[in-house]
Amino acid sequence: MAWHDTYLSTVLAPDYAYARAHLLPHLFDALSAHAWMLDTLGVAGAANALTLLRELRGQPFPAYDPNIEDVFFTLDRQLSSRDAQAAGALRTALSRNDLDMTIYRLSARTRLMRATLRLLTLRLTLLDLAEREKDTLIVAYTHHQPAQPTTLAHYLCGLENVLARDVERLFSALGRLNLCPMGAVALGGTSFPIDRDLTATLLGFDRPIENTYDAVSTSDWQVELAGSVTTAATTLSRAVHDLLFWASRGLISLADGLVQGSSVMPQKRNPVALEHARTKLSKAIGACGSIVLSAHNVPFGDINDPGPDMQPPLHTMWQEFGEAVDLLTVTLLSPGINRQQWQAEAEGGEAAVTELADALTRSAQTEGGQGGFREAHAAIKALLARLHEQGRKLGQVEGADLEAVGVNLPETVWRSALDPAQFVARRTTYGGPAPETMTGHLRFTRQRLTTDSESYDEATNRFAAARAALEGAGKPSETAALD
Repeated sequence: MAWHDTYLSTVLAPDYAYARAHLLPHLFDALSAHAWMLDTLGVAGAANALTLLRELRGQPFPAYDPNIEDVFFTLDRQLSSRDAQAAGALRTALSRNDLDMTIYRLSARTRLMRATLRLLTLRLTLLDLAEREKDTLIVAYTHHQPAQPTTLAHYLCGLENVLARDVERLFSALGRLNLCPMGAVALGGTSFPIDRDLTATLLGFDRPIENTYDAVSTSDWQVELAGSVTTAATTLSRAVHDLLFWASRGLISLADGLVQGSSVMPQKRNPVALEHARTKLSKAIGACGSIVLSAHNVPFGDINDPGPDMQPPLHTMWQEFGEAVDLLTVTLLSPGINRQQWQAEAEGGEAAVTELADALTRSAQTEGGQGGFREAHAAIKALLARLHEQGRKLGQVEGADLEAVGVNLPETVWRSALDPAQFVARRTTYGGPAPETMTGHLRFTRQRLTTDSESYDEATNRFAAARAALEGAGKPSETAALD
């Protein structure tokens, strides 16, 4: 059958180019595992099919031929030209339906592991920076207004906390992704006595998908991946917003290789790495939307929407997300931190005033008074109103100002309460920013990161061992990957 030129140029040629560039290793993996499994069943020609696949894997793959539909049939022709029996054996109990879905899962598994490694690296970078900035005062904002003093380490560890959950989400998604469709054939399985468990093991999957219709029809795992990436990208985009805000005020600065000058303004040091990270996160989220919509309101069966047509947006999602994480990581390796300006903002504003209300509440409770935090809050609000009316700053407050609003505290107490460093030092409860609390939290987060990194290494080594076995010359009984 001759394909229409429009179909060739808009579908078959782009699909071939994408598969040739990104999916060939997984195609060879899946077919090699299938051949290996058939050989254990005694299917004539299967052993030679495995040998030929290993040889062809290392050779340049043919360029697109409009007379051949896709990479599978291109490889099929290569095999049949060398050994017709081997090519015929490989087609036993095999459809492009289960083969394609296996390839897509193998590709997604590889990309998921790369994204996980990137997030692990970013988490380490955040913790290293937090370790250096445990005593760096900053003013935290709520509703775009100065709120309370905290430390840069407190902020960074808060972000790392979320990324730890993102890694947890990816590990969890991996458990539902890492299931093997091979052996489902078109959708109804096969009458040949194949060993689906062996094929799954050879490919490093946890197990076969237990329903053959599900195996070739589902797209839930792709939508779940899009959801996990959307969640992480959304969090990181908020961090980029903060970093750009701080950079615009000179509170942080980026290393020379991450800023761009101006063709007309000599003073400019534009933090373009962060702008590009923000754009890439937006594009990743956009690709995630494409993935969800491709799987929406379509039949539950083998169709192109969640199959080959979904692979380019998946590729875009992983690439844009990964590059954004890389940009953020290098940005946070050694940024300039203007500690003096941050401290001046904390000391010159009103961010610490909550502690004055706390001190007043404690004083009332100690002296057996009836006032609680509600009354203390009102008194401090009245104090601020008095200062604002007189055009004075909180740092200019005097004892008479406190007495005028009914606040009777020793000067040492109220001055200590208005000290941003003391504000932070008193926040020693679980999760708080006090340096001593942060020291314990950093120990915990580093151990958590170590545990996650070990889980990553274990999975990566397992997948690498499976591929090494398929690429090698061993038989199932000789392969440690199957133990």
